[in-house]
Amino acid sequence: MMFDFFHRSLRNKLLVTFLAVGFLPFLTLLIYTLFLSQTKIVNKIVVEQSDRAQVVVKLINNNLLTLKNEVKFISSLDLMDDILAEDIDKRIARLLNQKSSDLGGNNILLVTNTKGVVVSSSSTKQSDQKIFNVQELSSKNNTEYIKGNTLYISSKITSSFDKKRALGFLILEYNLNNLDIYLTHQNSIHSYIINPKSDLHIGEELTLPLDFKQKSDNVINNQYVIVYQNIPTIMEGWYIVYAVDKSVALTFFYDFVRFMLYISIVIFIFVIYLSLKISKGVVKPIEELTKATDNIISTHNYTTQLEIHTQDEIAILTHSFNNMLKVTSLALDKLEEENKLRLKRFIQLIETFNTIIQTKTEDECIKTSIKQIKLLTNKSDLQFQKEKLKHTNNEHISLHVRNFEDNSTLYFGAIDLGFEEYTDKNEQNFYNSIANMIILQLDRIRLINKTMSASHAKSAFISNMSHELRTPLNAIIGFSQYMITYEELDDDQKEVMLNIESSAHYLLEMINEILDIAKIEAGKMQAYPEETDVLELVQGCFKMLQPLADDKGLEFHLSSEKFQNKMYMTDPKMFKQIVLNLVSNAIKFTKEGFVNLELSNDKESLLFKVTDSGIGISEENINQLFNDFTQVENVMQKQHKGTGLGLSLSKKLSHILGGDVTLMSDGIGQGTSSSFTL
Repeated sequence: MMFDFFHRSLRNKLLVTFLAVGFLPFLTLLIYTLFLSQTKIVNKIVVEQSDRAQVVVKLINNNLLTLKNEVKFISSLDLMDDILAEDIDKRIARLLNQKSSDLGGNNILLVTNTKGVVVSSSSTKQSDQKIFNVQELSSKNNTEYIKGNTLYISSKITSSFDKKRALGFLILEYNLNNLDIYLTHQNSIHSYIINPKSDLHIGEELTLPLDFKQKSDNVINNQYVIVYQNIPTIMEGWYIVYAVDKSVALTFFYDFVRFMLYISIVIFIFVIYLSLKISKGVVKPIEELTKATDNIISTHNYTTQLEIHTQDEIAILTHSFNNMLKVTSLALDKLEEENKLRLKRFIQLIETFNTIIQTKTEDECIKTSIKQIKLLTNKSDLQFQKEKLKHTNNEHISLHVRNFEDNSTLYFGAIDLGFEEYTDKNEQNFYNSIANMIILQLDRIRLINKTMSASHAKSAFISNMSHELRTPLNAIIGFSQYMITYEELDDDQKEVMLNIESSAHYLLEMINEILDIAKIEAGKMQAYPEETDVLELVQGCFKMLQPLADDKGLEFHLSSEKFQNKMYMTDPKMFKQIVLNLVSNAIKFTKEGFVNLELSNDKESLLFKVTDSGIGISEENINQLFNDFTQVENVMQKQHKGTGLGLSLSKKLSHILGGDVTLMSDGIGQGTSSSFTL
C-alpha cells in the first residue's frame, strides 16, 4: 500500500523530494540565523561594553567630584589661618598628610602662599619647591585643570576672620594613573583611558585606529569589537575605550560553524541519494512529454498522440495534452480559412480607403464610393439617396457629416448595399468602416472648402483694411497734429484733439499688428539680421517706456550685470518690437509695485526677462494668451483694451529670429515673469 501510494501520485513523490532537499537545510539555516548569528553576538558585546563604559564613566566622575568637594572643604577650614604663622608646617602639614592618606591613591596636597610658592605639602619630595602661576590659580577659583597625566584641583584659601583677604591656594595633585583601578584587566578585554589630542594613555598600552569624532561610538574590525565613551565635566576630551578580542568572544560561534560544516557533508550525501532515487521515476515521463512537444513544434504535426504508461498526474496531463492537440488541429484549420477571408477583406478595405481619400469633391467621393462597394458586393443596382431610405428591406450605410458652424451633425444621405442581411457581425463592421471613411473624406472636403473660403475672405479683408483704414488714419493723425501745433485752441479743445490723435495712433497700431500677423501666416515676414548692440537697444526701450512707469508710480529697473557686452546678429526691428511688447504689457497690468528688466547671456543663449508684481495669470490661462485675438478676463482688462495680438505676435516674431517667448506666474495676484530667449 505504501509503494502504491507513491506510485499513483506525482505530488507525493515531489513532496518527499522537496522535504529532503529543501526542509532540512532550511531548518538548519533557520536555527543558525535566529540563535547563533555572528551579528547578534557582536551586537550583544557592543551593548555590554557600552553599559560597562557608562558605569565606569559615572564612577570616575563621582570620584573626581568627591575630590573636588574635599579640596574645597579643606580650604575652608579655620586651620588654614596658620599660613600667616611662622610655624605653619605643624598643624597644616599634619592635616595635609592625614587628608592625603584618607583620599588614597597616588596624590599630593599642597598649600601655596599668595605668590604661588609652596609653603606646605603632604609629600617631602622635590614637588615642595614648585612655584605655581598665581594668575592661573586666581582665574581658576575652586576649579581644576589637567597637565600631562596629572589633575590639579585648586581652591582659594581666605582668612576665616576676613573673607576678602586671600591667604593662598590649596592644590590637589591627582595622578590620573589612579583611574586604572576602574579599568578591566582580562585577557580577552582590553581597556584604557586616552586623550586623543595629547595621546596620553592610562591603563593598557594598546593603540587602536579610532576616530574620536563623537561622544560615544563603536567600531568593529577583523580583530576587535571596540566601544568608546567620552568622560564629561572634569576630564572633558578624555575617552574610555573597551576592546574585546573577537577570536575569544566568538569561540563558541566558530565551533558551531565547524559543526555545521561537518554535518552539512552528511546532509549533502543524503540529499543527493534521495534526489537521484526519486527523480528517476519523476522526470522520465516529463522528458517524454517534452520531447513530443518539441517534435510537434518543429513539424507542426498536431495529429500526434502520446502513449500513456502510468496512472499518476503525468498520465492525466498526457491525456489532456492529447485532447488539446485534437482541438488545436481543428481550430487551426478553421482559423486558417478565416484568416484568408479577413486578409482578403483587409486588402479590399485598404484599396477602398486609398481610392476614396483621393477624391476632391463631394460628388466624386460618393460616385467613387459606390463604385468600390459594387466591386465588394458584386451588386450592380446600388444607389445613393439624399433623403432617408424608405420602404426597403436591404442593408444600407447612412452618412452623417459635421456642421462646422455649430459643431452639430447633419444627415447627408444613404447608400443601399443591395442585400437583405449581413452574414455576420464582422461583415457589418467592415461596411461600417467604409461608411466612416466616406464620412471622414466628406468632412475633410467640406472643411478644406470652408477653410479656403475663410482664408480668401481674411486675405481680402486685410488687403482692403490696409488700403481703406491706414490712409484716412494717417490723415487724421496729420490733421490732429496740425490743429494742436498751429491752431489757437483752448485747453478743452486741445484735450479733444490729443484724444483724437491718441485714438488714431492706437487704431493704427492695431492695424499694423493685424497686418504683421497676416504676413507671418502668409510666410511673407522675413528677418533681416545685422550686427546689433543688444544692450543699447534694450536701454533705448527702457528709456522710451520710463514715463509710462513713472506715471503709475512703479519701481522700474534695468539690470545688465550678467550681460557681457557682445554684438549679436539679429533683426533689430523685430527684437525691439518683442522687447517693447513684453515691457509695455508688464507696465499695463501692474497697478502698483515694480517692473524689473534683466538682460543676461551665456555661451549658448541670450535672455531678456521681465518680472512684475502685477495681476498675475492662472496656470490654465498661460498658453491661451499666445492665441491670436485672445485676452483673459480680469479687473484691469476693463481699463486697458487691446486686440489680444501682442503676445501672439511676439512669440511668432521670436520664432522667426530663432528664439522663443515664455510666461510664468504663480497665479492670480502673484505677478508675472515673461522671458525672451534668443
